[in-house]
Amino acid sequence: MKQNILNFNFKFKSNDFFVTEKNTFAYNFIKKWPNWQQTLVYLYGPEKCGKTTISQMWLEVSKGIYISNENFEEFFSGDLNIDYIKSNNWLIDDVDDLIAMDKDLNSNKILNIINIIKDNKDAFLLMTGKKPPKYIDCDLNDLISRLLSCIVLEVRNPDEELLLKIINKYLNDRNIYLSQKKLNFIANRIERSYESAIEIAKKIDLKSLETKSKISIHFLKSNLKI
Repeated sequence: MKQNILNFNFKFKSNDFFVTEKNTFAYNFIKKWPNWQQTLVYLYGPEKCGKTTISQMWLEVSKGIYISNENFEEFFSGDLNIDYIKSNNWLIDDVDDLIAMDKDLNSNKILNIINIIKDNKDAFLLMTGKKPPKYIDCDLNDLISRLLSCIVLEVRNPDEELLLKIINKYLNDRNIYLSQKKLNFIANRIERSYESAIEIAKKIDLKSLETKSKISIHFLKSNLKI
């Protein structure tokens, strides 16, 4: 099936997000909030696949509270305020990493907040991870069962064809047009990830403005270190 890139049309801060067949299901689901079938959602995919951008979109629109490894311990340092949890939306980032840090303690903490929210219709919990729930190394079966019962969404890294389209679309929007040879040169030398494609396109845009040079293979080699 042909892969298409659509312009980002959410009312969020980022205008550099592209909807593709690699992330369209997750994107469309997030867009439907708050009309979700349930209050618990788990979004997973490899690093730099775009799941962070998608989850931050939801965080902004839902006015949610962000929990990560940086504030996780502080948040759970005392007794949980159940009413506070029930009256807010939540994003817990990198759930599988948090569990790996302390399988027993952190697993129980995550399970607690899930149990508070799961039957409450006034609060939503979005969790992210690199692995699908069934592959998370966790000894707490109740937690895995809860994660498996979530709505589970996958975001995948782009293939080479999609990388080219993302880079080309970003540059074309800024009136920069590269030949197929130059695009192939770039795609063959960068990490196959959504984030890397956007990052290299931004660098090309910035360096071309700074140097006012024609974008040649030599330009790409010397200015972008690829």
